[in-house]
Amino acid sequence: MLTDTIVEGCLSDELRKQILQKDRSVEEIEEIGKSLEGVQKQLRDFGRMHDESKHGQVYGIQAKRRYPPLKPRVVENRAGVFQTKFKHPDAKCFKCGLFGHISTDTRCPARGKICNRCKKIGHFEARCRMQGKYPLLSKEESTGAKKIRIVERVAEQDSQVVQESNAIEADIPSMSLTPKTYYAFYSGNESNMVSCVIGGVPHQLLVDSGAEANLITEVAWEKLKRAGIEVISCVRGSDRILKSYANNIPLTVLGTFKATVTVGAKSVEAEFFVIKGGQRCLLGDATSKQLNILKIGLEIDRVLQKSEPFSKIKDVSVHIHLDPNAKPIFQPMRRVPVALEEAVNSKLKELIVKDIIEEKKGPVTWVSPLVVVGKANGEPRICLDLRRVNEAILRERHPMPVIDDFLARIGPNMFRSKLDVKDSFLQLELDEGSRDAMVFLTTRGLYRFKRMPFGLVSAPEVFQKTMDAILAGCEGAWWYIDDVYIEGKDKEEHDERLTKVNYTVNRNC
Repeated sequence: MLTDTIVEGCLSDELRKQILQKDRSVEEIEEIGKSLEGVQKQLRDFGRMHDESKHGQVYGIQAKRRYPPLKPRVVENRAGVFQTKFKHPDAKCFKCGLFGHISTDTRCPARGKICNRCKKIGHFEARCRMQGKYPLLSKEESTGAKKIRIVERVAEQDSQVVQESNAIEADIPSMSLTPKTYYAFYSGNESNMVSCVIGGVPHQLLVDSGAEANLITEVAWEKLKRAGIEVISCVRGSDRILKSYANNIPLTVLGTFKATVTVGAKSVEAEFFVIKGGQRCLLGDATSKQLNILKIGLEIDRVLQKSEPFSKIKDVSVHIHLDPNAKPIFQPMRRVPVALEEAVNSKLKELIVKDIIEEKKGPVTWVSPLVVVGKANGEPRICLDLRRVNEAILRERHPMPVIDDFLARIGPNMFRSKLDVKDSFLQLELDEGSRDAMVFLTTRGLYRFKRMPFGLVSAPEVFQKTMDAILAGCEGAWWYIDDVYIEGKDKEEHDERLTKVNYTVNRNC
């Protein structure tokens, strides 16, 4: 991606040709660029030496290309009369200024060319009709949108130019006369835009980690002034020199100002350069780091959430009735796949912290194997194979609702909501006498459930009995195990009933 950006944004055709001929690394591209830049500099030096010589220069003379006159063609006019039209061979084409053809001729050299004055395609600058509207631009100024920027500071001392490579805010002179160049690439990527508040006025800036200065376009500066921006100081012009990449003509700096920049809860004082004809407002490297927008390093901010015991229904202790004549069974451990061992061990630690399971100490009676079931999000679910234990359980036989009961109660044109109790069975705590029947074996030893586990044959009816006791006084609410349905004839009645159910459930948890 970086190589494609360089190929698209560089101004050297020779460098682009070298990159496209062979796959090269960024380091090789940088070396080739330095070599080509040195060669171009030497050629410019030779040109200046040649200008200063006494021999002068010799200019080549090339004859203008002339096209043969067009052949006559027969056309039909509006009246239906056929007539012959000619184009005089001495007439000039109004798009290129040459003789012997018309502007629609495919041989016109101006076809596909960009005018240096108005930037439109299809004619030369000499034949441009916008000469009064668009001032003539130099070759360096008419290279189009500046996709790569460089910021340099120049000071004159004893007729020598010392270029500093530090940030603009620093006043430390460079120790070497060889300038160090910092590049800021911009290839149309709008994903790095950030909303800032500059002097009390909101504005969008592009975060550029390669720019050492904060740049504001002339248009954006006028908008900020109209919006009432508050500045700390404002100076017309600047002694700094800002250049675009591969261009020796400095950017026009209209002035600088200092203002308070705020992003979120962070505020800093920063200096901005107002650029005439700028393309994008940039937030430089130094200011971005001060605002904590741009961070360098491998550190990642982490928010540690304190683990708390899982919620449980108050004043409810479930007792599992076992047949006294049933003989306890010790079942062997089922091996967990090696790929899941780390995830299972981490899940066991989490269940201990949430007060759902605990280590079993002392003698055991019932021992069930551990079963690992995958969730939709990829996490393991800890379950037990309680088939042998279920054979010895004496069920309470609490009546369970059926679907016909709900269909008979549902009315037409009603407002409805559905609530789901999270990990419903685990919100019921087992008493001390029932926990020994919920022991399971792992590679780390014996554990037992302190809450009612999934897979217990009497768990649905026990939870349904508990919900019947909690929501008995809630009108317009029906429930099936952990799903609660609330309805009302209008929104006000529905919201009132929903608030009552929510209050009742939270009061008992």
